[in-house]
Amino acid sequence: MTPPSALLGKTKAFLSLKYRRRLLTVAKNSLHSLTLPIFSIIVSYLVVKRASVELWGEFVQVMIFVQLGAHIINWGNKEYLLREFSRSPAQIATVWQSSLFTRFVLLAPFCVVLAIADFSASLTLFMVLWTAALVLFQSYDVFVVYHRDFLFAMFVEVVGLLVMAMMVYIWDKNTTVLGLTALFAVVFAAKALVLTGRFRASVHASAMGRQQSGVGYGRFQPTYFSLALPFFLLGLTGMLQSRIDLYSVNYFLPNTEVGQYQVFINLMIYIQAISAFILVPFIKSIYRLNSRAILKMSTRLFALGCILVVPMLALAYFTIKVIYGFELPSAMFLLGGLFVIPIYFYLPVIYALYKTNRQWQVIWVNLFGLGVNLGLNLLLVPRLGMVGAMMGSAVAQWGMWLIYGWLSRNIRAEVGNEATVPELS
Repeated sequence: MTPPSALLGKTKAFLSLKYRRRLLTVAKNSLHSLTLPIFSIIVSYLVVKRASVELWGEFVQVMIFVQLGAHIINWGNKEYLLREFSRSPAQIATVWQSSLFTRFVLLAPFCVVLAIADFSASLTLFMVLWTAALVLFQSYDVFVVYHRDFLFAMFVEVVGLLVMAMMVYIWDKNTTVLGLTALFAVVFAAKALVLTGRFRASVHASAMGRQQSGVGYGRFQPTYFSLALPFFLLGLTGMLQSRIDLYSVNYFLPNTEVGQYQVFINLMIYIQAISAFILVPFIKSIYRLNSRAILKMSTRLFALGCILVVPMLALAYFTIKVIYGFELPSAMFLLGGLFVIPIYFYLPVIYALYKTNRQWQVIWVNLFGLGVNLGLNLLLVPRLGMVGAMMGSAVAQWGMWLIYGWLSRNIRAEVGNEATVPELS
């Protein structure tokens, strides 16, 4: 019989190994997720310092079109496919192929929108190429998360963004909006090709897989749009809710302030994203937890957010003041902190709602936040400028916090009798 002391030692060793493995997974995902924000800051910094903040503000308008177009064409694929992969692991390849082929038809109407917009023919061409490359590149995000291949994805991001930074540095004062758009298009196309090679085994459908799924290789599947619609609306309303302030600033304010605000709000969104860095590696496992266990994460994550917000705001202030050399009102940073904190509470609540098939409740909350944010921005940005935009975003976030708090209480009351499910591993 094993002595109690030896059994206790083995248990501690097992727990230690489990938490080390969990911490390592979070660390790898965090490094991968931080790569893009860090190097994006470097690229924007180089454009601002070596060209001008006005040029960066002008390029932001192009970026808004491309990112919004890519988001629509992606049509909720990452979140939808993660759920489908968990349900039918044997059909991963055919489901992914069908999703990609089907979604790419949306590129045609996007090209029409760009054609009637006020862009030159050459700029429009590179915007289309950038959008197509971005869609293909982001289509592999589901494999990065599903296989937890964060370090390789980070390597690809680092190399791509180093190329961008090097080219902007070389161009110096000769940097143009057309040149930046072409650069982003080429780099994203190269990154998409690298990931195609990396996940070639995962995206190859075997004959057996095609027979089992009933979905042929590269087959157009119009039902995909209805199946993934809730996830698309979740992503679209969430993105618009978080970006409507930037759109308002872009509409009302001059390019100089647009460039400054884009840098600032991106820093705030990166601080928000730390909450996702912690949860994303375990999405596959989170859906196996009971709802009460998921909701317990809210309190812990909210406490962590309150602890992180002060040093992160200090780092943001240093970045804006010292590195970029901007002078922003102190109220921007106070409002930025208020904007950041709520998501640390309600992100786990969102996953609890997903688990119980209540995606539409999340959509309605996003629409509420979007409406509040848009209304306040239209009212405040013409009067208060960037401060008004940040004020509207912060109020919208706390309004969503209140609603998710109420929804979490309802979920706790409903799942009191759920069976206990093992913790994440």
